[in-house]
Amino acid sequence: MNTHQTTPEASTMQTVWLLDATGQMLGHDTLQDRIIRQPFSPRTLPGLSLQLETPLPEKHSASPIRAHFQKQVSLPFPLPDVDVLPTMQDLVALRATGDEPNWVGLAEDRRNIIFNAPKMTATDYFLPLTKETFLGLAMLFNRSQIYVQTENGAPVGPAAFLPDMSFGLGLGNMAVPLAGNMSIIRQLTRLAPRESITWLFQEDRSLTIRRAD
Repeated sequence: MNTHQTTPEASTMQTVWLLDATGQMLGHDTLQDRIIRQPFSPRTLPGLSLQLETPLPEKHSASPIRAHFQKQVSLPFPLPDVDVLPTMQDLVALRATGDEPNWVGLAEDRRNIIFNAPKMTATDYFLPLTKETFLGLAMLFNRSQIYVQTENGAPVGPAAFLPDMSFGLGLGNMAVPLAGNMSIIRQLTRLAPRESITWLFQEDRSLTIRRAD
């Protein structure tokens, strides 16, 4: 297992936080000094981030990006460097570096994170969130900054993650895939007061999102 030893120039690095397929974030248990999965909180960034040596590409790329985990509270247990492999639909796969690279994913109990998974499964991909996309996603949960309504003008309540849809978000009676829609999430933080955007899902389904005053 290779642990991080050198740091690239700060200007070339990118910090992301990792959302898993069930809507939980990778975090850090400071009492036991281990990686955990924790519920998404729209008010608090997790205490574990991933530092990428180069930013993620806007489009799919086959080239891996070297990265290392960064604990908000520094504790001694080492975490391996990983290769970040961008895939289609905004998702990434993580592979621990070393003589025998292994995939990072969920253990068989579906609770813990392991660094030696022999293969990838559908639930082992992650959605990387920059600070901007984290804040945009948080707006859909905490409605103090935006208003959301359907194409018929009906108000839509706060979002919720869907237990039976990977990276799925429930908005009213609509099931929305986050993967492939992060460009919309990013735009939410850039809306001026009273400015709105329309989020199209199907030919006859859409949501209008307006920034509060």
